[in-house]
Amino acid sequence: MNKIAIKKKYVKSENKHVYYVQALSLKNNINKVSLLIPHPHGTDVMEFETLKEAAAAVKKSGFEYELPEGEYVSEQEVETIAKNKRNNLEGILFNKFKDKINAINPSVVAAAITSFAELNDIEAVDIFIEKLGEENEKIRSAAINALVSYKGLVIDKLIDALTNSNWVTRHSAITCLVKISEIADVDVEKILIPIINRMDDSNVIVQALAISAAGSIYKNSVKSKTNK
Repeated sequence: MNKIAIKKKYVKSENKHVYYVQALSLKNNINKVSLLIPHPHGTDVMEFETLKEAAAAVKKSGFEYELPEGEYVSEQEVETIAKNKRNNLEGILFNKFKDKINAINPSVVAAAITSFAELNDIEAVDIFIEKLGEENEKIRSAAINALVSYKGLVIDKLIDALTNSNWVTRHSAITCLVKISEIADVDVEKILIPIINRMDDSNVIVQALAISAAGSIYKNSVKSKTNK
């Protein structure tokens, strides 16, 4: 797994040290940055007052961290910080949306997924992945749209989902990858090879989608290069 380096710098004007990590930006519908998430390939930067906060943010994003020389933070301290961050309004919403995702009514579940995605919380991704295999189309569509909003941050998990035992999950994962390729700059080879492998899927519906998806993703990549 790629690690994110936590770097330390001295701010002379404030006479203190701050900690910073590479980050990717998530943008809203009007293309403004709504959230920064630590990522080893990020081109933005997140700053933190303490090393503990920086480490907690990296762990929350799903990555391991490398510490600046001479610094250390324990796993227990990281967990404590994460729990404390849940004791606010965002935490209340997080828990409520998570609870409603297990509701009986499909409309309630779909609404919960859609609102959950608005939090841009990386911890919700695995929940959305699980919903890709739902029989109810409304729930599946909500999960697909939620995952697409995370763009490149969920590609690895979607590639893993391509080998899920549930053919509906595999089918939905392909749909997500196609949609992401339409709105984000992605590593085409990284996602095309797993999709090409699905052309021999045991399910003919997945096979058909994989064939059309491969052509669509390749076309999107060519169009993206042309527009640069």
